[in-house]
Amino acid sequence: MHGFLEAEEATLAAEISKWESSDSEKGQIYTRPEVVQYMLTAIGLGEISDISTISVLEPSCGEGEFSTEIIRRLITLPAKKPTAEDLAGKLFAMDLVGSSVAIARRKAGAVLSQYGYSAEETESLLDGWFFVGDFLLESIPRKFRFAIGNPPYVRVESIPKVLLAEYRRKYSTMTDRADLYVPFYERALSLLDPYGKLSFICTDRWTKNTYGKSLRALIDKNYSLELYIDLYGIEAFESSVMTYPAITQFSNSNLDRTVLLHNTSFSEFEAAKVARSLSGIQTDLSIRKGITNGSKPWLLGAADEIDLVRRLEAKYPLLEIVGCKVYIGAATGANKVYIVDKELVDIEDSRLLPVITASEIKKGQVNWKGHYLVNTYDASGVVNLNDYPKMADYLIQHKPLLSARHIAVSDKERWYKTIDRVYEDRCKRPKLLIPDISSDPVAVYDEGIFHPNNSIYYICSDEWDLHALKVIMLSRMVKLFITTYSTRIANGYLRFQAQHLRKICLPRWDEIECSLQADLICAGKADDVENYDHLAFKAYGLDAEEMEILGA
Repeated sequence: MHGFLEAEEATLAAEISKWESSDSEKGQIYTRPEVVQYMLTAIGLGEISDISTISVLEPSCGEGEFSTEIIRRLITLPAKKPTAEDLAGKLFAMDLVGSSVAIARRKAGAVLSQYGYSAEETESLLDGWFFVGDFLLESIPRKFRFAIGNPPYVRVESIPKVLLAEYRRKYSTMTDRADLYVPFYERALSLLDPYGKLSFICTDRWTKNTYGKSLRALIDKNYSLELYIDLYGIEAFESSVMTYPAITQFSNSNLDRTVLLHNTSFSEFEAAKVARSLSGIQTDLSIRKGITNGSKPWLLGAADEIDLVRRLEAKYPLLEIVGCKVYIGAATGANKVYIVDKELVDIEDSRLLPVITASEIKKGQVNWKGHYLVNTYDASGVVNLNDYPKMADYLIQHKPLLSARHIAVSDKERWYKTIDRVYEDRCKRPKLLIPDISSDPVAVYDEGIFHPNNSIYYICSDEWDLHALKVIMLSRMVKLFITTYSTRIANGYLRFQAQHLRKICLPRWDEIECSLQADLICAGKADDVENYDHLAFKAYGLDAEEMEILGA
């Protein structure tokens, strides 16, 4: 057994080394200096009278954006300049990328030299502060008063498979499609001392998405969310990113009290005010309770909007409970092969379905470009190519490309099938088509002509009239639910994914008055956009105060 474990450790070490030296993405996005200053002050490193109890963990130190300022504060904030012996062990900074750690060391060395520490003292301190390694796998036999930084945002697909398997074995939060930063939270939190605090700047997706469930549950059970700063529309990094970040700060306690900010100038004055508020001093900052709630998504919008959502959730069932089923369009794995111009290919008509993509409905109307989906499924499952020789000839021309897809590698005999099963009966059903990404709700009625591609979600219902449902889906009611449960991405766009659409609560169709039903249907058919909000508010029974919350 001992020999087996040694071999396993050697394999992991080799994978770590190979990943460290490769050109693959490692989530190195650097934080702007004013953000670093703000976070250090907010967590409690704005005033330091005694450094004897202070120890700081930076688990992804990059090129030293945080560590350089941490060191400067450890030297300058105490009443008396600390000796090299006093500073020893006060910082533990690690990164997978050795060249980045070397830069961070040089910056730290320059600070120590500036404040008069000798070359020998400097080298000794740097050796005890900076480490090259995988934070998620290295042994760190100590606890810290503070953990702070910018964890790496690496998508799960980019993580070497051997390492991914080990991360998932070691960390309970690394579930579903959780990206690399998620276990960074778990590990860093586990390394806090009894009075410890953690502050990370990171994408906000995990606070609401499915893959963040385990981390949210862990935090709700064992820690307190002290501070949440929504950085929507604020440039917090040195380079542009595709997702919006947030600053989340936690303490090793069980207090249900969160300072919640939706805008910040990153001023030191505000950061000091946050630190005072968190220490129990009354300020004018917004304080919220009940943000963490088991594994449930965090509701972080304006307080009155969150209260309204909760009232609606208590009053009305979820969308799928009232007979509105949410489906996901079919992914092919090779759209250039499977989406065709019917006039340019020789394939059996029975194997071609009119297909619609998000770009063809993004303006709220169908702008079909005449493309068809090559359908490799029938009612029984994947078809036999021998039964469709024309389709077989076409797909065989593209076999090298199709066989290289993951789905074909794992099912070599049926190399020609699309990633997702295609259901022809759904193509023929009336439905509402909803593009995955949009700044505002988009819902387009399809009477049963198209099969949606993977960038579209769609709703079918045998209970709700779909013309009436379109009115609801395009109203402020649905935008309230989506903005509450979705996260924004680049340029302020929202994700209208199935997990978010399924959070929408809806009155039962047969409980709406007949006259209102008729008005909803008429407005949907006529695209009477001006009346959508008014009719939706009536369907939900909103009073004047609730309508005012929604801007009516």
